[in-house]
Amino acid sequence: MVVLTALGVEYEAVHRHLTGVGEVELPQGTLLDVGRIPGLGWEVALAETGPTNTRAALVAQSAIEHFDADAVFFVGVAGALKDGIGLGDVVVASKVYGYHGGRESTDGFQARPDVWEPPHALGQLVLSARRKDPWAFLGPEARPAALPRVHFEPIASGDVLVGARNSGTVRRIRSHYNDAAAVDMESHGVAHAARMRPGVRILSIRGISDHAGPGKAASDAAGSQERAARHAAAFALRVLRDLRPSERPARPRTSGPAVVLVSGPGRDPAAETWETRPVVRVAEREYLLYQGPGDLLQEWRDGDVVRRQAVARAADHGSRGAYVWLRQVEWLRPAAGPSRPGPLAALDQEARLCRTLRGPGVVQLVRDGNTATLALAWPADRRLGSPAKTLHELLPEPPAPADPLRLWSVVKGIAQVAAFLERLAEENLSHRALRPTALVMDQPRTVLRDLGLAAVPPRPGEYAGPCQAPEQRYGSADRPGPATDVYQLGALLHHALTGREPAPGAFGLPPSAFPASAPAGLVRLVTGALRQRPGERPRMRTLRLALLSAARELAAVPPSPR
Repeated sequence: MVVLTALGVEYEAVHRHLTGVGEVELPQGTLLDVGRIPGLGWEVALAETGPTNTRAALVAQSAIEHFDADAVFFVGVAGALKDGIGLGDVVVASKVYGYHGGRESTDGFQARPDVWEPPHALGQLVLSARRKDPWAFLGPEARPAALPRVHFEPIASGDVLVGARNSGTVRRIRSHYNDAAAVDMESHGVAHAARMRPGVRILSIRGISDHAGPGKAASDAAGSQERAARHAAAFALRVLRDLRPSERPARPRTSGPAVVLVSGPGRDPAAETWETRPVVRVAEREYLLYQGPGDLLQEWRDGDVVRRQAVARAADHGSRGAYVWLRQVEWLRPAAGPSRPGPLAALDQEARLCRTLRGPGVVQLVRDGNTATLALAWPADRRLGSPAKTLHELLPEPPAPADPLRLWSVVKGIAQVAAFLERLAEENLSHRALRPTALVMDQPRTVLRDLGLAAVPPRPGEYAGPCQAPEQRYGSADRPGPATDVYQLGALLHHALTGREPAPGAFGLPPSAFPASAPAGLVRLVTGALRQRPGERPRMRTLRLALLSAARELAAVPPSPR
């Protein structure tokens, strides 16, 4: 399943739903993130094409070919052409008109329509999703008082950014394509690319961010693009929930560049993954895998590398009842020659760091051909005897600000983790992959499940998961490092205080962004940790000491209103 977007705001709206994300580079140099959406069987490849039909077509064609895509959704924003369509509404293309097609003569413009329509079955899924809980993937915190409407109507697509309702372009559209409900700059190109691959289903889903007129700049400044992109992404996932894979066979893999076959659920019934196996054997040991929230049981592909991870119980007699965090890396196309495979060496290096820095205990490290497996100790709940829970379980569901007791536990636990991250920083190393499931809430101490990305050098675009710091994104002039860990701890605290992750680009948050009951000192600390530039954030030692002070304050008296 390939999802294409034109703008960064559209990309972020889809990306926030992905888990287990790995980056894939196409032969042409295009970079996509591949991950899964919790609750859906599809694996999704996500790309940002840039505006215009030509760019969208080029990226779409190469992505469809590379991934042998079953379906392609273009998700983004558009301008409304009809007064009855409101800002934030979603228009799904029942047709896509290429409005530039025609003949210009002394008699004026004569349209030669180039029209694409989605398959009948896909259109029926859109209508069904519109009737049955269309906003299932729009979180409570993002739902407006008046829910947006979904329109299944034609979209006109060309390479002109429409900025006036009385422009020549709009007059031409109304004259020749007067049933068009919205206008965009990419759908026509993507439709053409999909036509070159028989059997590929395509759908264009656009949130309305303006009315294709002079008010566009004001609407954008008021956040209409973010809202429209969020609604389009949510409805796209709602349709994807009901979409089933086509019956066409997957394309055989060749000896060319490594590819990720992005397929629907059940496309390869013979393939056995950790998610379908109760027991995994590593050398002389067997591990019973546990189903956990978030990424605690996951398998995904990153180019020609398969990564697997799970919480497990060691089932051999020598360590019965011991829990581990089990990770495995398999290199499908190892390089020729005596050199050690790079993707596998990272687990070796992490095991050495764990021993040197007194990190998570190394239970097992095995190299077997082109596969490496690392098992790190996972604490057990002393009362229940089950694997200790993570910060993910401590955060309320559905999302809401943590109550005072939970907030104290979160602040105290993050302060304990900060002590180890401080030791990492002294070695000029950093975790850079902190998320709620990465912190194990053991008693009496909270610990890290692993060392994240500490064993690999920083690079642009790394760790496109929750709590990603600004310097980890493409195009940043700053290098990820210890300040990245400060940002990610700040993002976890923001989640505990407000019930949600900080929005991308939300820097310098005002106190009004936090609940009135949140301690003022803790709010200032989180705001400082979430600054955009790494050099403006507090050092890890400063953050740790401030967290210990906040934990004492929370334990002593109930938090007072600011």
